[in-house]
Parts: sequence; structure tokens; C-alpha cells
Amino acid sequence: MASRSRTGRGSRRDDAVRFAAAAVELETPFAKIELLPEEGRPWRRLLRLDGEDCSHVDLRDPRRIDFAYVRRIADLADVLAPPRRPLDALHLGGGGFTLPRYLAATRPGSRQEVAEIDAGLVALAREHLGLRDVRGLRVRVADARAVLEKRAPVSADLVVLDAFHGTTVPAHLTTAEFVQQAAVVLRPSGAFAANVIDAPPLPTARALAAAVAERFPHVAIVATRKVVRGRQGGNVVVLGASQASSLPLQELSRRALAGPVPELVVGGEAFTAWLGGARPIHDDPAPCGESPGSDTRPS
Repeated sequence: MASRSRTGRGSRRDDAVRFAAAAVELETPFAKIELLPEEGRPWRRLLRLDGEDCSHVDLRDPRRIDFAYVRRIADLADVLAPPRRPLDALHLGGGGFTLPRYLAATRPGSRQEVAEIDAGLVALAREHLGLRDVRGLRVRVADARAVLEKRAPVSADLVVLDAFHGTTVPAHLTTAEFVQQAAVVLRPSGAFAANVIDAPPLPTARALAAAVAERFPHVAIVATRKVVRGRQGGNVVVLGASQASSLPLQELSRRALAGPVPELVVGGEAFTAWLGGARPIHDDPAPCGESPGSDTRPS
């Protein structure tokens, strides 16, 4: 009997049974969580937090990334080292754990740490999003800033900030002091990436970008043309690195422009013009005996 191709209709029918799943709803102290399998392709699952699309996961192929902002951070990871070379990555915010799964698939042997404050979300990801199968991954149920501050200096190749309360990045994860701590954790050849959702005139994105520019000599943002020009709100990915080779703007731009919705990589003088004189924000003075990093707001 002829064998059946794993890429044919039979394969999809088999996987539709293998990955069959109902929608999941969960209420945690931090968010209302919905996990929605795609009709006919239940291995593709959409994660929503408080009604907002948060992450998309492909259980069959962790290398597939549908959300543009995640793809842009994955692009940075792709160019940060030769193909398949393992990376040490720190993820501040877990969500659907799309990027950790991507790195484990594309760079086997990578050592990854994720800080996610929502224990319910972590449990859901372990049960329904393949998190148990990711090798070299440690998940800490804790505030992202607290995990960052406990991380050893010069121990990471990549630090990724993708943490939200609703659609807002918690303020203690956007300050100059936060960025300084991320820089301490990074190796000289490493890079920092942060995802921000903002509305014109993009005050949070600009303030965080200003903090990154104050600490890293090589900085850029990635967003759609309309977002860059302040015509609409959306995702802004802020990138920073100590070495130019860790932030190859020409290659990142080529990749961003080739996406289904072309995006701009803005660096150099264009970045300075976009920044428009924005200044970093700073940690609030802490009460006696309490450090700024002890903030327990959701991340």
C-alpha cells in the first residue's frame, strides 16, 4: 500500500483529529483568557486576553509566526547569530509563548527563561499550547522586573519585553532604570527588543525608545508606515544593541518590507526625527525599604 504524504489532505485530516480541541475560557486575577482553535485547523490557536488578540500559536510548526510584531522580533533573533546557533534569551512576558517555541525550533539547544506573572496563563499554555515540550525553557511565575533584576550580568544574548496589562505596558517596565538593567544583563553582542501598543502621538513608545537610545548606541523602531507617521495606533517594536552588527538595519528592513503588511525599520537620523525630543521616564521614588523593582503590577 502506498504511503500517504504528510503534506496531503490525509495529513490535515489526521491532524484535525489529533489536535481537536474546544475553545477554552479562563478568568484569572490578571485577565479574562480565551483560547480559540481555528476551525478546520485546530493546531492553529488564537490567544485573547481581555478581548484583545494577544498571541497566535501553530502547534504543528512553531516556526510559523502570524503576528507581525512577533515576526519582527523573530527577525532580530534570526540575524543575531549564525543559523541554528543556540541563544540565551530572557523573555519578559509569556503570552502564548510563541517566540520561545520559535527559538527552540530554529536554534536547538537555546537556553531560555520566561517571566510571566499570571500563573493561570502559564498553566493554560502548558496544557494547550505545547509549552511542556519546549526544551531548555524555564518559566518563572513572577513579575518581569523582579526576574530581570535577579538575572546575572552579561548572561543573555537577547532580552525581549512583551508584557501588558490590557493593552498597556506596565509603567515600571518602560523606565530608564528598567532599560539600564536589561543592558546589564545583555552580552556585548546581544540585543534588546520591546513590543509596545500605543496610540498617537505614541507617548509610551517614544519614551521607551528614548530610554533605549540613552543606553544603547544602536537603536531603531519597527512599525507600519501609518503608525510611524502618527496616523493611527498600533504595535511599535523598539530595538537596541551595543554593536552595529547586532542590529543590521538593512537586513531587518528587507524582512520587514517583505511581510504581508509592509513595515518600516526606522534608525539613524530618521529615528532621531521620529523621537521628536521625547525623554525617558524614570522610576518613582520607592518608599523606604522598597525597591522600584518590587512593583507587583501585572506583567
